[in-house]
Amino acid sequence: MHFGTFAEFNTRVGKTQAQTLRESLREVLQAEASGMDSVWLAEDHFSPENTIMGSPFTIAGAVAALTSRVRIGMGVVLLPLHNPIRVAEEAATVDLLSDGRLDFGVGRSPVLVNYKGFNIPYDEARDRLSEGLEVVKKAWTQETFSHRGEYWSFQDVRLVPRPYQSPHPPIWFAASSEESFVQAGEMGLSILVPSVTGFPKLVERVAVYRRVRREAGFPGPGEVMLRIPAYAAETMAKARSEPEPSTMHKVELRAKILLPNIVSEDVAREFQKASQVSYDDILRDSVMYGTPEAIVDRIQGYREMLGLSGVILETNLGGQVPIDLVENSIRLLAARVMPAFK
Repeated sequence: MHFGTFAEFNTRVGKTQAQTLRESLREVLQAEASGMDSVWLAEDHFSPENTIMGSPFTIAGAVAALTSRVRIGMGVVLLPLHNPIRVAEEAATVDLLSDGRLDFGVGRSPVLVNYKGFNIPYDEARDRLSEGLEVVKKAWTQETFSHRGEYWSFQDVRLVPRPYQSPHPPIWFAASSEESFVQAGEMGLSILVPSVTGFPKLVERVAVYRRVRREAGFPGPGEVMLRIPAYAAETMAKARSEPEPSTMHKVELRAKILLPNIVSEDVAREFQKASQVSYDDILRDSVMYGTPEAIVDRIQGYREMLGLSGVILETNLGGQVPIDLVENSIRLLAARVMPAFK
């Protein structure tokens, strides 16, 4: 089992953006020091109340410079918003800086504000993603390439620099809507799935992904990693009480900022449900807050349910848990949860 942490660089209430950045980097460094396998970075735009993560490759370069072992996951690059050659250059540079520690995740995001801000119609997102990824892979694997498509045309391009990993960094696809599971299966990509979707739906959609992948002729079942909030403490009472204000802060943000901007109807329904639940419901259904032993039991259940390759643990959902408590949680997760699966 692969164990990663997820760093969304959530805005800290009452702190500057510079302080938010520094505290988030402390979480990354704690993940490296504790022995976590990877750190995953988000991309989000135009929502300063939520996150400052508008330039993920810049942050990834900083993480590459500050660490020596942990893998660096893009979780995920919103590829429809960008020139794919520029993305290929940025990703290859991070792969070189990190000596081949990059995992390249792509997705569309169901949040409309990202597309409005860049003046890109959301109904083009699916095709832009497919074509953009085609260009990125050509740029990484061909000495000189040309491309003529619906959105991009390039002639005799030579990418500089080229990735450290051969033929290219591992590619992951963020799947949340039913359509995105199908698209990932058609493309034969490994997938990142969020717990906010709900586990009954995840079981159904992962099964669809694997069927579509098989019918498209790709070998194996495909790798699946689950992104889920996790918080460990020495007692169950502390594990539940310490992250509660931050968790409910995130629920309020979803209702206020994200939900009005969700395009996909089925994802909107999931976010609507998630924004109306009680803290007890959240503890039961979509997070892993508890002692390390309790978290081990939860992960074992999810692994059997979904056939997981790994988990990406969101160690500060909402970004408001004090940094010393977050660091303690990461240490406990690494020391007393990870060994049960190695």
